[in-house]
Amino acid sequence: MLEDNLQGTAVVWEKLDRIIPPVSADPQKQLDVVMEGALNHLALAFHRFLAGDVEGAFRMEVNGRDVPVLDPFLNGHPRGQGLHSETIWLEGKPVTVTPYVLPFPSRLRQADLERAGGRESLKTAHGFYIYRGGRLVVPGGWFRIVPADELIRLARIRVEVPVDLDHIWKVDVRKTTAEPPPSLKPHLKRVVGDVTKRARRVYTHRGTRADPDRISVWSRIEHRDGAASWQINRDHPFVVALLQASNGRNDIESLLRLVENALPLHDIHVHLGNDLPIADPADETDADLESLARRILEALSEDQTQRTRLLERLHLIDPFSRHPDVSRAIAERLR
Repeated sequence: MLEDNLQGTAVVWEKLDRIIPPVSADPQKQLDVVMEGALNHLALAFHRFLAGDVEGAFRMEVNGRDVPVLDPFLNGHPRGQGLHSETIWLEGKPVTVTPYVLPFPSRLRQADLERAGGRESLKTAHGFYIYRGGRLVVPGGWFRIVPADELIRLARIRVEVPVDLDHIWKVDVRKTTAEPPPSLKPHLKRVVGDVTKRARRVYTHRGTRADPDRISVWSRIEHRDGAASWQINRDHPFVVALLQASNGRNDIESLLRLVENALPLHDIHVHLGNDLPIADPADETDADLESLARRILEALSEDQTQRTRLLERLHLIDPFSRHPDVSRAIAERLR
């Protein structure tokens, strides 16, 4: 292969006596599995070199297969969050820390998943990514700085360490492990606090606007020992209007409690825990929203103060809050 190129490097392995067990039903298949693992390792460990972030970009092949160019941070993705980098000085040498929050998995295309290292990587490879001279040494983990939980799985922090600091990072001879020095951990803990807060927000506020005045359909109820439950918001204008207009108020209340008690929380938790996508509901049309607004106003026809207040806040009420500009126009027409 090199005869056809002006430059390059070939690594040739011969007489491999440790990769394939002495007794193997399919040695070729076993070798293919091992080489697939080697390709994946090279793709992650040298992804910044392959992308040209450290030196000029170059190609790498394993048995004729191109090593893919990965980006565990999905830098530049429109739904991702790249926070500001900061430099911390240790023994006169710079350590650069850059936090990222990945998009919610269901918002990623298959190509994005593959670029980030695969769906399984999104579930397990969160935490600190330690680079020594551009090469990835530690692909994730929190160094006991923060307890790992499901809501921070989208947080990844890139830490670039110069080779001159090997002695305080406890880098081993194989360059496969590293441990932050005690003097750096308070700085990392501070960075972790911000990025994990943002990562949790991606899960807890997915698809909603972070507006304290927003009127949601659901209310979260806090209980003892960290427990929580969710109830339909009885102060939601549509619920209020429905209860006021109905002769069977007790029946409506029973229906609301039935929906609350039958909410499949466990099934939703398992589904999200596997990072499986959730299909977005069909967006309401402008006509649907206006029809809903008219129905609420009809139920409040005897209370002009409530009607005025409703139209003033229509753009803050679910589902109108998902379409604030349309909702303001509807409110103007219905004044």
